[in-house]
Amino acid sequence: MTTGVRADMRATAHTPPHLNVGEIHVWKASLDETSFTDDPARLSLDEIERAARYRFARDRSRFVAGRALLREILSGYLGRRPSELVFEYGRHGKPRLVLSPGGTPLHFNVTHTDSLALYAVTTEGEVGIDMERVREMPEWESIAGGCFTEHECTRLRRFSGDRRRREFFQAWTRQEALLKASGQGLTGEKAGAHYSRDSGYSLHAMTPAPGYVAALASGHPGCRVVFMTWPAASASTFSPMVETQGILT
Repeated sequence: MTTGVRADMRATAHTPPHLNVGEIHVWKASLDETSFTDDPARLSLDEIERAARYRFARDRSRFVAGRALLREILSGYLGRRPSELVFEYGRHGKPRLVLSPGGTPLHFNVTHTDSLALYAVTTEGEVGIDMERVREMPEWESIAGGCFTEHECTRLRRFSGDRRRREFFQAWTRQEALLKASGQGLTGEKAGAHYSRDSGYSLHAMTPAPGYVAALASGHPGCRVVFMTWPAASASTFSPMVETQGILT
């Protein structure tokens, strides 16, 4: 659940977004409503090869849009062309930017469900973000038993119906966000077992759209989360709507 002051801001290509100290920007976008869905020319060779491996056209278009939009967003902060960005990948596949000499580290993470995508961007250290659509999950108890801590499982059993479904996916996104922030990925370990109040990570629960839940994990405990929505605009226009809010818990 989100609270705080909401502010709208318009920006153009001449005034790209700026990350203040202690901020994390979370962009929301519809991958079906961008101008990038059929524009693989913006991607690197390895990204084009990955796109070609998708069996269904819709999934392929969403992958192309997602990667092109990631490049567009990050280039706005760095003042570079999207095609100039080079990514490398950690042991469990987490992407990161290859820095130019003397460049400031820009940390980011991406999640998408259906056509909805979220991009977290910060200079404040590693970050992880995950999102799920809340849906029926008949096997929730066996999944929870294999992934969540006993405390989390006990808590879930106290709920039923819609509340249990939402709490299950909120716990799942929280765990994945922590694993993604640490660079571990889903290794079969229980992320909750590694998380405590002194672990150095802060967690933020989010409702990015009706019927969806998300979680953001950050190594910066006092971060301020700024929400931005990417509009269905031309590729040359950087005009987000900014929702400025306090820390989410």
